Order: sequence, then C-alpha cells, then structure tokens
Amino acid sequence: MAILILILLAGMAAAQPLTTARLSCEIENTPTSTILTAKVKASDAPVKFRIDWLSGKETPENFKNQPEKGESLTSTHLLGKTTLTRTVLTSTESDCIFIHVHADQPGPVHFTARFVSKDPVKIHDRRQLILTGKETRAHAWIIPYESDITDDGKGTITLAGEGEALIILNLTPDPTKHPISDTLTRLGEKYDPGHTPASPHLVWEGIEDERAKGRSRERAKD
Repeated sequence: MAILILILLAGMAAAQPLTTARLSCEIENTPTSTILTAKVKASDAPVKFRIDWLSGKETPENFKNQPEKGESLTSTHLLGKTTLTRTVLTSTESDCIFIHVHADQPGPVHFTARFVSKDPVKIHDRRQLILTGKETRAHAWIIPYESDITDDGKGTITLAGEGEALIILNLTPDPTKHPISDTLTRLGEKYDPGHTPASPHLVWEGIEDERAKGRSRERAKD
C-alpha cells in the first residue's frame, strides 16, 4: 500500500505542460507509466498516448522527476542495480514530441505503447501506430536501437530486452496543411542523411545537440 501511495503521489507531482510553436502536451509520469495528452494548440481534440513501463519482478526504486523550464521532463529510477533514464522532449525545430529511454546496462527496457482512443488505430510496418481520429490524426514511431518489437494486431506495440529506445509522436487535425506521415523521413534527412531507416541514435543525438545550443543561446542573452 505504501508503494502504491508513493507511485500515485509521484504521478501527481510529475504532471507538466510542454509546448512547441504548434503543439502542447501534458505529461503524467510515474514509475510504471508515462501518459501524454497532446493537442494542436488551435484544436480542442486532444490525443492520449500511453506507455506502460514493465519491470518484471523488479520494483522501481528512487524514482525522481526533473522538469526543465517547460521544454522537457527527465526521470530516473533504479531497477535492481540498473539506472533507467526517460526523457520527454518537445521540439519546435523538429515539430514533434520525443520520448527517449536509456538503461545503463543492457536489457531492462521493456514497455508497451498505445493510443488511448475509441477511434481506429492501425499498425504500419510493425513500428508505427496510426490513429485516424475524427478530428485529429496522430502517428507514433516506436524505434528500438537493437532489439525487435512485437504487436498484438489491435493497436499495442511491445518492446522487450532493449537498452535504449526512441519514440516519436506527431499529430495534426489537417494532414494536408501539416503532413506528419513523413516525420521520421524528415528527421532522417536532417540528422542521418543518406540512410533509410534513419539511425535513432543519430536522430536523438542531433536533437540533444540542438537543445544544448539553444540553452547556450539563452544563457548568452542573460
């Protein structure tokens, strides 16, 4: 019971808004799940995307959320002797939302990902969830660094036995005005040109470099 109360309190404390020029996102982050409620700023039709972090017989310990000025939310926790780090990051330059998870030892990254919606969701190319909502269309790319993934054929993708993974989320009420199906291709052309599919390591490295440069510019202004 005490563990459950701590998990619930962590989730309440973690709720945080992140924004880009076009998107806004509320995050509920606990040791066992990350729930993103995202929408286009001009729209009243939010999309809910849920990641359940599976830990087997291990109990997450020392869970900490570290928000950073409305740009990102990073959390860390222990599974046994392994430290797992999750980062949720909104990017105006890339016009999408990133979820990155990394373990300092191989193998313990294990999660399921799905849209929480009554609207139809299809799985494309095993690694992409596509939500065709009446008011909003959303895509999520689940990209492991080494391991493979599985799906249930009904809208849930599972990744197990990985040390690092990247999830990319994008949405729009108007695919003609704001196409999102080419998000991963666009990121690959920018951060890993000439390679298909793009390396998730290089994409995330490029995003992190841009963020670091942005921080340096902000400090220079101050």
